[in-house]
Amino acid sequence: MVGKINQVKQLQIERQVTDYIQHNFRFVVFEVTSKEDRLKWESRIISTVSWCEECKSSPQWLGLCSPKEKIRVGGLWIVNELYKQPLSELELDEMGGLLR
Repeated sequence: MVGKINQVKQLQIERQVTDYIQHNFRFVVFEVTSKEDRLKWESRIISTVSWCEECKSSPQWLGLCSPKEKIRVGGLWIVNELYKQPLSELELDEMGGLLR
């Protein structure tokens, strides 16, 4: 142990987290060439999830203990771009084209 960090325990937990993510999450990556477009897509996606009434955190989510109200209420580990302009139907179609 170095200082107050138990490195063996930390490594064990990191392996458990990695295993959980690899077996329970799905990720999609799509190319967006300009920075301006990347920022637009990022903002719209975050806003869409934050407005989604079905996309809520679980009662055990650690973010509920955050000192930041936007994290506790928003259900995401992020405070910027919450509750702004969500993706339009046209943008959803455009995104679908980027994923093909």
